[in-house]
Amino acid sequence: MQQLLLKITAAFLSLLTLFGLSVTPRRPVVEDPEPVSIPQPDYAALAAEEADWLWKQQLPNGAIAFYYRENGEVTVNPYFSAFAAIALTAYDGSPEAGERIKRFIEWYFAHLNTGNDSLIPGTIYDYTITMQNGEIVSEESTGKYDSTDSYSAFFLCLLWDYAARYGDIDLLRAHAGEIKTLLQVIYATRVFGYTFAKPSDLHLYLMDNCEVYAGVCAAEKIGAAIGDMDLQKKAAKAADVYRTRFMKDWYRDGRFTYQKVIFGPFGLLDYDPLFSWDNFYPDAAAQVYPVLWDLVSPDSAEAKLVYENLCSSWKWESMEHLRSGVEVFYWGALALAGAKMGDIERVNTYLYYYGQRIQAGRAYPLYCFDSAMVLMTLLTMMNAQG
Repeated sequence: MQQLLLKITAAFLSLLTLFGLSVTPRRPVVEDPEPVSIPQPDYAALAAEEADWLWKQQLPNGAIAFYYRENGEVTVNPYFSAFAAIALTAYDGSPEAGERIKRFIEWYFAHLNTGNDSLIPGTIYDYTITMQNGEIVSEESTGKYDSTDSYSAFFLCLLWDYAARYGDIDLLRAHAGEIKTLLQVIYATRVFGYTFAKPSDLHLYLMDNCEVYAGVCAAEKIGAAIGDMDLQKKAAKAADVYRTRFMKDWYRDGRFTYQKVIFGPFGLLDYDPLFSWDNFYPDAAAQVYPVLWDLVSPDSAEAKLVYENLCSSWKWESMEHLRSGVEVFYWGALALAGAKMGDIERVNTYLYYYGQRIQAGRAYPLYCFDSAMVLMTLLTMMNAQG
């Protein structure tokens, strides 16, 4: 639905542009919160709390829930779940943690679509799981996924992180065929070197493609580790497109193009003619994704410019996007971007307001992906401290 609305809105605004008209997104005006003295966070203590909550999202079958409930229906979105597993892998290198991550990986492999289940073999659907007193009553596929490119990319990232962290290359060897299929999922929607979200959505999204870059880099490492030169070379070739062409293809006038559309048989059309920093998502928030997934160095002039523009447009660190009502989620991805940019003050401010928001109950709209982003933020800050 979200992607459909984005397409309809973008098409409408493009028509207005052709007729010489312009539309500026209306942005709610909010008062800034009262200034507070932000205490120096205990990153390690906060990371332990975040990891503890994330582990509680894991279900008895190994899947990681979008948001756990002991009774009733819970959703498993494999894209969000895979990143939660990535964050937990980064946090906890113990054998016990490795076993729990492996259980999720095996659940994921067991739910990959075959040629008869999906247009593209190797994709995975979202699942609805019914719980009763903490036990699984039923598990049902929704028959839908939000994307095919990013789902596969994040799982490839998890597979490499898991193998590197826990020393389990045998798992990669045991699933070598499926890993090749995961890379084929990415190639199935690849055009002009980049991927569109899924067969039914012919848009090339900035966020997805940054994640795909991370995924193919992981696949390249997996290929080298298991001695599969074909996998390694194919993934390396895909990654090289991003390294050599990404800035030229996506960066324009101090910002990144957040989406492109296939237009006719011969090329791409930039599809955000009325980009506005006042539009929180996807315009402004997507700008930091090249930094998140290491396509652009935090020290580069481009990264500094887009980050400064984001910060001057939105006080994300005090959760203006929530207070203004334009977004319901916490957007921990922005905190991770701030940590990668070395912005200690804003990151600490975000962590303060995040703690005020979630309080003890950690109620929805907290969900596994936002929590995992916050955990990765805390780990980044801990590493920076040495």
